Amino acid sequence: MTALIGSTVLAFISTNIDYLLILIIIFAKYKNKHDDKLIFIGELLGSGTLIVVSLIVAFWLKMIPEEWILGFLGIIPIVMGIKMYFGDEDEGNEVREKLGKPQRSIILSVIMITIATCGPDNLAIYVPFFTTLNTGDIPIVLGLFFIFLCMITWLSKMITNLPKIQVFFERFGDLITLLVYVFLGIYILLESGTIQHFI
Repeated sequence: MTALIGSTVLAFISTNIDYLLILIIIFAKYKNKHDDKLIFIGELLGSGTLIVVSLIVAFWLKMIPEEWILGFLGIIPIVMGIKMYFGDEDEGNEVREKLGKPQRSIILSVIMITIATCGPDNLAIYVPFFTTLNTGDIPIVLGLFFIFLCMITWLSKMITNLPKIQVFFERFGDLITLLVYVFLGIYILLESGTIQHFI
């Protein structure tokens, strides 16, 4: 159980360090208290969509008979982390541009931003991670994800009013993301027995 909780925390953190900054930008844009609830709904729907898609893909991949073959999926987060760290992409600017355009509703805006900015990263992490889970683990992981989403929403709202913490994430967020991605990738390779298969 401890290993499951630890790996779930790692999976969530690795996909949500950047998302924390995105939420800060969104909260800074919509400062009305009534909008907070709409942002949270949009966040849940956007993240929920990515989680459901990841679960479906992981379910089909688990049809592969040899579990150690699935472990190669652990290479994906490692590569993604390195690519993101050394890449030029600035998700913050992308979000600001999208928020500057007229949108039909705050909920729809947050859903679109969540899927567009987090989609590739989340799928790259969640699909390999979900393939390591047993059926009984899934409700626990989904419950933890919901709790963590509530926490990150509250945290991003608080950080909106704390410029020094925002600067810290802007400076070191990429490095933290890289380290977590690499550790999670290694965990998936070990959990699936891929590394042990070649030793």
